[in-house]
Amino acid sequence: MKSFQFIAFSQRGRGKSHNEDALLLDGQVYQGSIREHGIVDTSQPRYFAIADGVAIGTLPRIASWRLLEILRDYLVSASATEPLLALLQHVQQDYVALSDNPKFYGMASTLVGVRLHENTVTIFNVGDSRAYLLADNRADLLSRDHSLLNDLIDGGEITAEQAADSASILQGLTCQFIADAECDDFRVNIATHELQPGERILLCSDGLNEALDDAQIAALFANESETDLVNVFKAARRAGGSDDFSLIVLTDGQLNDKSVTLNQ
Repeated sequence: MKSFQFIAFSQRGRGKSHNEDALLLDGQVYQGSIREHGIVDTSQPRYFAIADGVAIGTLPRIASWRLLEILRDYLVSASATEPLLALLQHVQQDYVALSDNPKFYGMASTLVGVRLHENTVTIFNVGDSRAYLLADNRADLLSRDHSLLNDLIDGGEITAEQAADSASILQGLTCQFIADAECDDFRVNIATHELQPGERILLCSDGLNEALDDAQIAALFANESETDLVNVFKAARRAGGSDDFSLIVLTDGQLNDKSVTLNQ
């Protein structure tokens, strides 16, 4: 039996009354203050995901929760061979249909997730929630932000070097799940990786990477056996992060149990 261990942590942002992130952990949707861990058998596909409700949209807390409910319901009936892109397109169609109810019109959410099957990890993302490969004291990005900045880079209108000095307005989202039939620009990034011994997968909402750069993230996860997700959260807060903060770490090795406890 091939198995993976997961550890999940989520905390609402500073000054917020609700956590607008939601987590999908092997078939269960969670939202709020989350400290979860477990082991899953990956002889059959297993799914983990983070959704981040877009604050300028309608009902961001419900936006992320509802997206993961729709995704979960499709995954329950999906076969191991069903193309992931087709499945996510069905999810998008159902999400758009929520706009039939005026209460939900304009809801929007990002999504990053992973399918685990044996040693193969398939990353998928829409928006700017991220997936990293943690290995050899590095944090390598596996996802790709759907941002105006990246669109300009892809179109050859700006170089990566120029992007480093760009205004924050260029980080604005150009694609997300949105409950609006008029918004038909829907794109999914999908990447596949064969996980090697010692490698880990990190999923996160932008509460992490807006506070810490990739080198800082890598340093916090450098010690595989002693990473404490609460300390990662505190580091982001010290760096000025105030947004909702969510992480899922997946490994086929062993992580220290303190990774899921609160330091008092």
